[in-house]
Amino acid sequence: MKDKEFSMVNSKSSKSKIEETANQIIDFITTRQMLPGDKMPTEPVLMDDLHVSRSTLREAIRTLSARNILEVRQGSGTFISKRCGVPNDPLGLTFIYDDDRLAIDLLDVRIMIEPQTALLAAIHATETQCKELLAQCSLVEQLIKENKKYEDEDITLHTMIAEASGNRILVNLSYILHTSVKKNIVSTEDALRDNNTYVYHRKIVEAIAYHDAQSAYNAMMIHVTTLREFIVSKLDTKEK
Repeated sequence: MKDKEFSMVNSKSSKSKIEETANQIIDFITTRQMLPGDKMPTEPVLMDDLHVSRSTLREAIRTLSARNILEVRQGSGTFISKRCGVPNDPLGLTFIYDDDRLAIDLLDVRIMIEPQTALLAAIHATETQCKELLAQCSLVEQLIKENKKYEDEDITLHTMIAEASGNRILVNLSYILHTSVKKNIVSTEDALRDNNTYVYHRKIVEAIAYHDAQSAYNAMMIHVTTLREFIVSKLDTKEK
C-alpha cells in the first residue's frame, strides 16, 4: 500500500515538474519576445538554462507541442509554432454533427471576418507576400486542374491572406476557421470548385497584389456568400 502511495506521489511530482518546466519554456520565449518560426536553443542549452533533466525537458516540449506552442521538426530542431498556442478545436466543432447547418454557421462568421481581412491584406501586404499569394493561388489552381486534393493548400492560402492583413488576431482566428474550408467542400460536394473557388481565389489574390482594397473585399464577399447560398439551397431542397 505504501509503495502504491509513494508511486502516486512520485507521479504527481513528476507531472508538476514537467508543467513547471513547460511554464519556464513559455517564460523563456516571452521574455525574449521570440516569434512564430523562430528556432529554440538546443537541448543542452535549455537543460543548462532551466536546470532540468533531458527527460523532463522532452516531456515539457511534447506538452507544448500538443498545445501548438512549439513544433518539433525531425532533424531540424524545435521551433515556435505558427499556431501561437491556438487549440485544434477551440469551438468544440467536433461534437456538432449537423454538418450542413454547421457549415452555414461557420460561413456566417467568415462573412463577418474574411472580406475585411482581404481588404486589410490589400492595404498592408508587402511585395514579397503578394508574390507568395500569387504562387499559392497558382498551386491551388493546379491541384484543381489535376483533380487532386487541394483542401490543405486552400487553407494555407486563406491563412496567408490573414497574415498579409498585418493583424495578428485575424491570423489566430484564421486557424479556428480552417474547419470551415473542409466542411464547405464536403457540404457543397465540391460542386463550386471550378466556378467559385477557382475563379474567386484568383480575383481575391490579384486584387490584393494590386492593392485594390475594395475589389479584394468584394471578391472575398462573393466567394464566401456564394458558398453559403449553395448550402442553404441544398438544405431547403432536403427539407421539402
